[in-house]
Parts: sequence; C-alpha cells; structure tokens
Amino acid sequence: MPGMLHGMRVVELSQLIAAPLCGLTLGDWGAEVVKVETPDGDYTRHLPPRLPSGESAYFQMLNRGKRGVCADLRTAVGRDAVSALVETADVVVESLGEGSHHLGIDPEELCERRPALVWCSITGLGRGQGGRAIDPSLQAAMGMMALTGTPAGAPTRLPVPLIDFMTGMYAAQSVLAALYRVARGGEGAVLDCAMLDAAATLASSSGVHALSGGEPLRRMGSQNPWYVPADNFRAADGRWVQVMAISEHHWRVLARALGHPEWIDAPGFEDNAARVANREAVHGSIADVIATERADHWATAITAAGGFCQQILEIEEAWAEPTLAARGLVARLDLSGAESQPLPTVSLARDRAGRAAEPTPAPRLGEHSTELAEEVGL
Repeated sequence: MPGMLHGMRVVELSQLIAAPLCGLTLGDWGAEVVKVETPDGDYTRHLPPRLPSGESAYFQMLNRGKRGVCADLRTAVGRDAVSALVETADVVVESLGEGSHHLGIDPEELCERRPALVWCSITGLGRGQGGRAIDPSLQAAMGMMALTGTPAGAPTRLPVPLIDFMTGMYAAQSVLAALYRVARGGEGAVLDCAMLDAAATLASSSGVHALSGGEPLRRMGSQNPWYVPADNFRAADGRWVQVMAISEHHWRVLARALGHPEWIDAPGFEDNAARVANREAVHGSIADVIATERADHWATAITAAGGFCQQILEIEEAWAEPTLAARGLVARLDLSGAESQPLPTVSLARDRAGRAAEPTPAPRLGEHSTELAEEVGL
C-alpha cells in the first residue's frame, strides 16, 4: 500500500544526522527523497562501523531508500542542477546553514512564487542567528552536561546524540503539519527548525525548575531530586538494576516485592517527602536487599508485582532483544551481493496494519545523478 506521502518529492541538501533523519522519515511515509551531496559526500559515509562492503552502517541507517545526486555547489553547473531539482520539489530539507546563499536561492522568494512549497531549514541556533552548534556543544550550553554525572565527578556528555535526533523528529513533524495545511488549500511554509529548540525541549523538565526560582539542581548520578527511591542497585551476580517508585502505590508494590512490607509505614519511609529527606537510608536498605539475588530475579519479580525495575543491559544486549525486531525497530537491509545487515529503522512510519516499510539500501555517492538530471531537463 503506498505511503501517505506517495507522489511527493523531497529534495534533501544535508549531512550528518538531523536533516537526513527528517528526510528518512518523510521517505518512510511514502515520499520520494532525493539526497544531494557534495563531491566529498555526506560526512557520515566515513563513520564506523564499516560493513563488509566497506560502506558505513551509520550512513545506511540514516539514508536508506533515498536517491542520490552529487553536485558541487561551488560551481555554476552544480548550482543550476540543484536549482532545477528544487523546482520539482514539494519539500526542501536543508542544513546548509550560512552556506545556503551559495545556492543563489531565496527560500522566501521561492515560496512566494510557488505557494505550495514547504522549505525546512535545519540549523544550530536558528536561521540568521549565525554561530555554530553541534550536539555536545548544545548539551553543554543548555545545562544538560552539568546535570549528568556524579556529584563529585566532572560534567558528562550524554553518549547518544539526542539533540540531533530530536531535531530531525521536530523537523519531520513541522513538515507534516505544513503539508497538511497545503492539502487543505493553504500555503506552504519556510520552517526554521533549530537544534537549540530541540535542546531546550529535552532540558525543559529541568528548565521549568530553574525558571521557577527553586533550589538549583545539581548532578545526582542516577538518583532523582523529587522521587525516592530512584537509583541503580547492584545485584548478587554483579549486574545492575534500575529501580524507581513514582507514587505511593509503586512504593507499596516495591516494598512488598522486596520482602519488606513493614517499610511501607516505617518512620522516614512512610511517604515520598519523608523518603526524600531520608534518601541515603532508604536507598541503603534497598541496596542491601537487591544484593541478595540476581539482577534478572529482581527485574522479573518487581515488574510482575506492578513496580518499575529494569536490568541494566549492555548496548549489544539491548539491541538483541526480540521485542525490537517484533516492533519493526530493527530491519534487515539487503546490500550488495549476499550481504545482509540488521540496522535500526530509526523512523516510526507505519502503515495501517502497523507494518514498517521494507528498507532498501542508501544510494552510492551520485548514483542517480544522470537519471535525475534527465528528469529535470538537464
């Protein structure tokens, strides 16, 4: 069954994560996505891990199913080719930043001439703001690093590019909203999707506390400033579990599952305010019990009782979980020859029956340049 964006063309001038993820998501909803790269190619083509063919698995993950064009925007021929391609687009997704002027295209003027066009600019700090930003620099600037790590340790980078991925999701959401307006007879839009916006959203649960004038938040490791218990605990087999109780109901469930129902009404344990005030005592008591059994025992027992407990998995263990494949979050991509590679599907596009699109490989650099040039009359 064709996707909901079937028949639409997305021209993507991008590299790295955020803009390619936006294009990938629109492609999974059925749009034709044309990825335009410089002669050097998207930077992610050079990132590990490498597949047996030598290709980057990272690039395949973010660019599967797209058509590929190579154009040198420093030359008149390259700019003319991209301009002709843009004229055929329903959506343009670009992360050129201050380099967008090299195209010789004014998005506002183009959208005025083509009212149904949706132009999505993905930048670090916003269109026209200048400056430079990448995921770690925004983690630093938005206070996220300052809150990550242990109290005695240094500020710590989150080891996954959350801001990049959130920006790509935000951009896809914005494009879909603009296309909905077009479908109802309205005009398209020039969208300004900044990584700063995504970073602010990710940090907003702490930002609302900072703006309210409360006591400043500081690094607490895996604990939570507002709920106790909330921490990681080491089990008898040396593995770790994460345990949290976000309500009195969950606290009662946890106490019973741990074999200590007397804790429910014990002084200093009787409600969340008391437990926050006696954080070390509560966590110490739980740690002593968790240390008596294996991690998988506690994960099963506490969850079955209605509480929250998850064994902390290594990354390779997590991605081997069958639930991910069952949910369509891991798909096998058939590449050159007999090579077949499982990859995260990244986008959440599904058909009416809940099935994800069958993945097809990412394009080789400039793979479709000739045929697309012919399509646009060059």
